[in-house]
Amino acid sequence: MEKNDFVEIDIREIIFVILKKWYLIAICFIIAVGSSFAITQYYIKPVYKAQTTLFLGKESGKLASLSFADIQVNNQLVTDYRELLKSDLVAESIKQKLGVNANKFKGSVNVETVKDSRIFSISYEDTDPELAANVVNELALVIKQMASDIIEVKNVKVIDTAKIPESPVSPSKKKNVGLAGVLGIALGAALIYILEMMDYTFKKPEEVEKQLGLNLIGVVPKFEGGKRGKQKKKDQKQLEQDYLKNLVTKNDPKAPASEAFREIRTNLHYISVDKELKTIVVTSPSLGDGKTVTAVNMAVALAKSGKKVLVIDTDLRKPKVHLYFGIKNNEGITNMLTEDKESKKVKPATVDGIPNLNIISSGPIPPNPAEILSSNRMNQLLEQLKSEYDLIIIDTPPVGQVTDAAILAGIADGTVLVCASSQTRIDMAKRAKKALDSVNSNIVGAVLTKIDTGRASYYNYEYK
Repeated sequence: MEKNDFVEIDIREIIFVILKKWYLIAICFIIAVGSSFAITQYYIKPVYKAQTTLFLGKESGKLASLSFADIQVNNQLVTDYRELLKSDLVAESIKQKLGVNANKFKGSVNVETVKDSRIFSISYEDTDPELAANVVNELALVIKQMASDIIEVKNVKVIDTAKIPESPVSPSKKKNVGLAGVLGIALGAALIYILEMMDYTFKKPEEVEKQLGLNLIGVVPKFEGGKRGKQKKKDQKQLEQDYLKNLVTKNDPKAPASEAFREIRTNLHYISVDKELKTIVVTSPSLGDGKTVTAVNMAVALAKSGKKVLVIDTDLRKPKVHLYFGIKNNEGITNMLTEDKESKKVKPATVDGIPNLNIISSGPIPPNPAEILSSNRMNQLLEQLKSEYDLIIIDTPPVGQVTDAAILAGIADGTVLVCASSQTRIDMAKRAKKALDSVNSNIVGAVLTKIDTGRASYYNYEYK
């Protein structure tokens, strides 16, 4: 893949994240705009600008044609007047007559000239419109007197007397609200970026291969199913119906998720060319990653291809396999491992419509799961079952939380590590892989579940 391709994918990823969490931008925008409007409307005092216009000249006399020299003199005079008006002498005079603070006066008074003319204006800004007009009119009288006494320019006349301004010049509600809106959008985008950076989970298939160094043998999109790993409903029958919905390969063979599980089946077939895989452990770094859903749907897909498949639920802490197939869990693997000659009495369950599939549920939950699974009897049982089935899928607890999965992964022919997009933490997945490596487990690959199909074109992802 070329560099430009990575840039294109990154841009699409950024756009998707922003669109997915647009509500954060909307919230920041509303807060920023609302706050700006309230502050502008109720807390910031409006500022009014009063202005008077004057005519100036070098000497008394009739108005002659305006020469370049006159313009230069005019500009110099305006500069002189500006400095005079901001002098301490004028500031003190205004303070005595109108009570305006000297520092405030110097910061609010201004002198400007009309281009290519001898007309200039004096302006003053204040929160009191009447005071602003009074200050400007007083300055007009002061400048006339000072022009005569200091600069010896007597041809200064007032053209427009300052009137009390009716509309404020600041603050501008439209400007403030507009800037606040832009700032709110930028803040929302920055917040999304920070949250995305803090979210240390797998989001794309490439990240699984990069962070774990494992081949990705399957990418499973989100699909319509029952709620798993969440608060259970009070109605037990409804809860059981919800679990049944997750067997998508049986319920909806044409669904994208079903196709994803068939792709996993194909990849497992090619992986087992060099070394036959008779027993496969399916585990995950943490709860809710979708390992059991992956295990049961893999089994259905494999059985439909003509292979004789057995699913064993070795999660002896929170068994769930029987719920996905809708079978009872009165007896199972614990009976086969703990009771004398009981293995002959426990018969694997079957599933209607899938003749090649058998299930051994967990059975009663024992007080010592790790000891039972690490026993010689478990090893002997697997060897016995290998001769009866083409493939055995073993569902285990999360390897990142208990040792049960690592025990079985050490004796199985292969292990599949299941991670969930935007859910499985990368550090947890690395610890899980390390635990599997410590028992010399043959990790055949990883499966990334719960992919949001809108995030990227993951169905174009090729297994390598």
